[in-house]
Amino acid sequence: MRAALLTEYGRPLVVEELAPVPPGPEDVVVRMSASALCFTDCLNQRGTRGIRRSLPTILGHAAVGVVAQRGSAVTRVREGDRVVVPGTPECGRCHWCLRGRPDQCEHLGLEPSVVARRADGGEVRCLLGTYAEEIRIVGSWVFPLRSSLDDVTLSLLGCGVTSGLGAVFNVADVQPGASVAVVGCGHLGLWMIQGARVAGAERIIAVEPLADRLEVARRVGATDLVNPAEGDPVEQVRDLTDGRGVDHALEASGWPEAQEQAFLMAARAGTVVFTGVFSQRATISLNQVEMALRGRAVLGAQNGRCRMPRDIPRYVELLERGAVDAAPLISGRHRLDDINDALESAAARRGLTGVIVP
Repeated sequence: MRAALLTEYGRPLVVEELAPVPPGPEDVVVRMSASALCFTDCLNQRGTRGIRRSLPTILGHAAVGVVAQRGSAVTRVREGDRVVVPGTPECGRCHWCLRGRPDQCEHLGLEPSVVARRADGGEVRCLLGTYAEEIRIVGSWVFPLRSSLDDVTLSLLGCGVTSGLGAVFNVADVQPGASVAVVGCGHLGLWMIQGARVAGAERIIAVEPLADRLEVARRVGATDLVNPAEGDPVEQVRDLTDGRGVDHALEASGWPEAQEQAFLMAARAGTVVFTGVFSQRATISLNQVEMALRGRAVLGAQNGRCRMPRDIPRYVELLERGAVDAAPLISGRHRLDDINDALESAAARRGLTGVIVP
């Protein structure tokens, strides 16, 4: 099978023919149909997140495919099943899964395994590695998928859809009539805007410096647009909410400054949801009085705190009936050989969500 290898940080990926390693008892082999690009992989390619992997490796963490093989201990899926491969597993057995928090599943901490070998016999290690024609992964990372929608659309379920809609429904618990600010309107923030609209939010404020992304935000449900280049975004949001701030401030940027601003956009007793991570070394600073005395709930939203068997069917149903729309967010379809151009476009913010179709 062919895959796009990261062989050196800061260098283009190299598409090579690899020899797959057979699956173990708890593994599945999935033939990739479509893999959504994520800005996180642009950071991983450059090594700027501070996460250092054993190289060479294969990037990619959101895809749709078909199960080609399954290990003897795998019961969740069968050969021939269409499946979604998200960035977060759900083993169903660990401390966190049993307590209703599979977003922290212990399988997130698994060591990358040898999934293939190069022509010279060298090992290729990874956990997911969806920028490939075929992947071998632990069965806790795949979930059966039943839908008439196309693979390109459904590949977005692996990251943007689940993280964005989950932040609205599972974490912030946005209710009808609420006010919401979404800070950062890339593919994640735009799903948050759509989720807030579905939840019945009365005011949805999109905060984003790029004019083209603000326009898409308006198309998918934002009621107000705030450009930080035109003045303090915190003051602009407060001006739109009679000086109080919003009931829910959802951050989808990753920049520490944007997270600090999102915190201050929330009203007293409001909810702040952080989703972005730019670097392992980054920190944010929150005013002590605002943090301790103003009653805000500050929450993290790894993968939207989704429970995949519950949430995937719900989000598929929203897509199928047009309540949320992937089309404005899909900015291109790319062959595996063109992955470096696709990643460069994503890094330069020239588009929203590119999809690799091997």
